[in-house]
Amino acid sequence: MKIEKKTNISIIIFLSLIIFIIVFVICPLIGEIKKSSQGLISEKNKLSVLEEQINSLGRFKILYKNLEEILEKIDGLFVNKEVPVDFIGFLERTADKSSVDIEVSPLSGGQTDTDPWPFLVFQITVDGSFLQILSFLEKMENSPYLVEIQNLTISQTSGEKTPSGNVKASFSFKVFAK
Repeated sequence: MKIEKKTNISIIIFLSLIIFIIVFVICPLIGEIKKSSQGLISEKNKLSVLEEQINSLGRFKILYKNLEEILEKIDGLFVNKEVPVDFIGFLERTADKSSVDIEVSPLSGGQTDTDPWPFLVFQITVDGSFLQILSFLEKMENSPYLVEIQNLTISQTSGEKTPSGNVKASFSFKVFAK
């Protein structure tokens, strides 16, 4: 063999070896680098999303602490649906403060499509002067509970047991419950 032929064969083998290395070593290595870099970018994005969620949670905790007192007051607006003893006690204390006699009768409860919360319905009958009854109604409307007066009937009472000028008021109202 001639040197020129040996040189050509050596060049062909060398080029084949270089092509083999490029195709089977460098190209897969570059592909793996691309996959790893895309995975790294994806993980960085996930990390930034998680950091933002952690920051949002921290801001929410601070906001919740600031609003916790307000939320407790809002929760106090609702009567316990199962045991409305506190509310009935409130009615009796309010009647005493207004100097009226009171009779409380729970009627029903439920929730309608038009009402945002469940409610209880009470029937109340009070005896006293007209101004005392108005005072009682005003205290009911300004009470710490969500109250909606539905029906109101006022009539003059007469008899030996009741002083002249006293009236009897009967009304039903909704009080929203939790």
